[in-house]
Amino acid sequence: MKTKRGLPDMTWLPDKQLWRKRGTYKGHKYQKTAREPEEVVAKIKAFEEWINNGMPLTESITVWQYIQRWYPAKVADLKPKSVEMYDSVVNNHIIPHIGNHLIKDVKPLDIDNIMAKLKGKSSSLRSKVLITAKQIFASAIENDLVIKNPCNNRKAGGVKAKPKVPLTHYQQDTLIEAVKGTRAELFTLLCLHAGLRREEALGLLWSNVYTNVDVPYLDVRHTTTSDASGRPIHSTELKSEAAYRTIPLTAQLTEALLRWHGKKDSIFVVPSERTMHEMSPTACKRMWRLVTGYYRDLTKRDEFGTIQKDKYGRSLKVKVFKPGLVDFYVHPHLLRHTYITELCASGMDIKKIQYLAGHEDVTMTLNIYTQVTQNRPEQLTTEIIRIFSRLPAGLPEESKTRKPLQRNA
Repeated sequence: MKTKRGLPDMTWLPDKQLWRKRGTYKGHKYQKTAREPEEVVAKIKAFEEWINNGMPLTESITVWQYIQRWYPAKVADLKPKSVEMYDSVVNNHIIPHIGNHLIKDVKPLDIDNIMAKLKGKSSSLRSKVLITAKQIFASAIENDLVIKNPCNNRKAGGVKAKPKVPLTHYQQDTLIEAVKGTRAELFTLLCLHAGLRREEALGLLWSNVYTNVDVPYLDVRHTTTSDASGRPIHSTELKSEAAYRTIPLTAQLTEALLRWHGKKDSIFVVPSERTMHEMSPTACKRMWRLVTGYYRDLTKRDEFGTIQKDKYGRSLKVKVFKPGLVDFYVHPHLLRHTYITELCASGMDIKKIQYLAGHEDVTMTLNIYTQVTQNRPEQLTTEIIRIFSRLPAGLPEESKTRKPLQRNA
């Protein structure tokens, strides 16, 4: 066996053309290989320093193994919605691509490849993935597992979300009429006429609805979200402290609540049809498909009704769109956005709108408020007329009506 002078325990591996040394240091087994013996010595020295620094982990830890230690501490004090976000990002976008990589070997190119897989996705999703990866490697740096964060100087990019266009009055009336009497009615009105978020509408209890008073109102005190398995979780933890609020009811919402109260044996205003307990967000999506329509797979048949099959004997399927109750696109959050937009357009005080919307930061309310109130047609008309009539701004009224000078004949 070929050995190196001064390093009798170092072995030459002819098939790999590498020098190798195995050993144990303070109870930790190691195996180091390199093309030159000096490189093997350097690796052993680095490993010994690693152990001397008190690191409980071995230097061969993978990204997946480190995430298992990092994740529980990261999400310990987070709200269910945030935990759901981290769970989705880590399991769907980070572990599948670099989970088996040694954490010390992850390069910026690996992060670029993760982002390349998200080409065409929203900037929101891409930002969440990049920020989560940065947090993982920042924690690894603090624990002396890596020297440099491979996410540095990477940009999220992505497709920016299109501005939300609130429903017109005609669309609002059409939607309310279409869902009347269906199981989507109360959910629709709670979002459209009370501005509730989806999880707030699903978590609303009848005990928090007050219709037999002079001014009917409801208290937002609960939410219904879901765990990693999709099971509903009813909680008193709202998105923020500002989300705890009291909202007056409109006449239409009050009438619908009185009509539905007692029809179903449930403590929830919007219960699951199957269990009469809290409805999960997934079940809510299925319910909402009745409003907007959806595609379903049907068995393909010929003109005589015979089932069509492929060469393996499997029935062929064809996607068929089942129309919904309305012919325009609408989603639950757009109902809430429409509610806030209507408040802004009414000229209501911005702080009152912030309270009713449950916004923790008034900036979010102002973004909608200024867009709605400062770009209304009646306010833009004067500016447009002034610009295209070529009248300078601030011109005295008498000069605007003065006749132009006549050219000499």
